[in-house]
Amino acid sequence: MRVLIVGEQPVFCEGLSAIVSRLHPGADVTVRSGVEADRRAAPDARDPALLLVEVTGAEDRDAVRRLATETAAKVVVFSDRSSPGFIREVMDMGVAGFIPKNLGVNLVENALRLVDMGGRYVPDALLAAQPEGFAEAPDGFIAAGQEKLTPRQREVLQELGKGRSNQEIARVLGISVATVKLHVNAILQSLGVRNRTEAAIIALRASVPPAEHPA
Repeated sequence: MRVLIVGEQPVFCEGLSAIVSRLHPGADVTVRSGVEADRRAAPDARDPALLLVEVTGAEDRDAVRRLATETAAKVVVFSDRSSPGFIREVMDMGVAGFIPKNLGVNLVENALRLVDMGGRYVPDALLAAQPEGFAEAPDGFIAAGQEKLTPRQREVLQELGKGRSNQEIARVLGISVATVKLHVNAILQSLGVRNRTEAAIIALRASVPPAEHPA
């Protein structure tokens, strides 16, 4: 297994390298400096199965978006920026996880294990965050929106909470991808949220009850 660590701080990179080596003994771990520098290192930068990226500022976001879309690797972002809005923005890029740099070592290991198993890691700070700003829907409105969902839409929302893609949801529920897209759009409108990441957060936070009679 090849793992690429991209970061500016040597201590951070060395510590993360040690964690990866414990999780994957014998893994080929490479450390590079700077997201932009790594992006220009193609095609070698596209070979790893796991790409761990340190994001230190807003200027790194475009590079992370390109890495998430142009590589087959699972991309996990590490950052000391932990505002809910920033985390949502990064998760919407299609990364496999967002890990705050102040997270404990054991929690980092658990987060990386989740990513290894095909899940997506979102920090607890975001799941517990209260709505903020005019673009956020209040809890009462969200609860009312969930009551409007059909049984099948509740199932789709549960799968969104597990971080599944439309293709994966279609396979699990035995429906077409086009039908999943229709359900997702209806869910976003009913919940009053902007994207599937926010819908997934609601699913995790509210523990959406299973549907009884799929429609």
